[in-house]
Order: sequence, then C-alpha cells, then structure tokens
Amino acid sequence: MKKYLLIIVSLAFFSTGIFGQTSIPKAQSMFIYNFSRLIEWPAGFSTGDFVIGVLGHSDIANELKAYTTGKKVGVQSIKVEEYKDPAEIGKCNILFVSFGKTKEMPAILSKIGGSSTLIIAEKRGACDDGAAINFLIVNNALKFEIKPSNAKNGIKLSSKLSDMATEVY
Repeated sequence: MKKYLLIIVSLAFFSTGIFGQTSIPKAQSMFIYNFSRLIEWPAGFSTGDFVIGVLGHSDIANELKAYTTGKKVGVQSIKVEEYKDPAEIGKCNILFVSFGKTKEMPAILSKIGGSSTLIIAEKRGACDDGAAINFLIVNNALKFEIKPSNAKNGIKLSSKLSDMATEVY
C-alpha cells in the first residue's frame, strides 16, 4: 500500500506545474516509469527485460534511459529501444508514440498486432486512434487521459491510473 501511495503522490506532484522544474520529456519519462508500476502484463511479457520502445522522439528515449538506469519493473531490468519507423518496432511492454508519429497509428497497430504492448502517445485525440494513455498539457502542467479499453491482450491497468487521469474514455 505504501508503494502505491508513493506512486500516486509522485504522479500528482509531477502533474502540477512541472515546467519550471523540469523538461517535458523528463516529466514524461517519470510518468512512463511510474505507469509501468501500475500496470500488469501477461506472463509472456513479465519475463526477460521490460522493454520501453520510443517511436520518433530521441529526447524521450534519452531521458528514459537516464531515469530508468538501475531501476526495475518488478524483477525485470528496463531496456529502452528507439524506433524511427513503425516497421522497426519489436517486442516491447510499452510503446511511446511521439506527436509526429501518431499519424502512423494504423501501421503501428498493425505492427504490434495481438501483442501485449501498451501504447502511450502525446497528441490530443490519440486515445481515439488506439493509445491507452495520452499526455496532455493543461494549464502549463503535464496531465494524462486514459482509455482502458485500448489496453488489450491481457494488460490490466490499475484503477489508480483512472483515478489520476484528467479524462477516462
């Protein structure tokens, strides 16, 4: 219980006026790591490395690499992989889709297919296009919206994520 309380407090802190203290990619990286701790993947995705894929945004990838160094998700070591094109996407637990790549969501969804990959994006309307979590800037603060039905193939989102989201679809 203390672990979840710490995660909730951390997310609440970083979602209230973070820009004077940190960059958007750094804040997004912190959120992504904390999201990973509130999500359960099926058995096939709970062994080996915990892979966070980043499509089209090297700043996020660099921040994720720095922020997650030495950290784990459960017993899994975290590995960050960068992709320039949907065709390069490999097996990953989380796929972050940058603003400029959301237009390629049909190809992304086709590539991950029946995989247990959670998609996180950063463009308004991305939840309608297939993202389960989408970052928003609201009143100069980083927030997120969530569409639990887009978390498929055995991925289970904690209700705490919905409680913290600005919008649940």
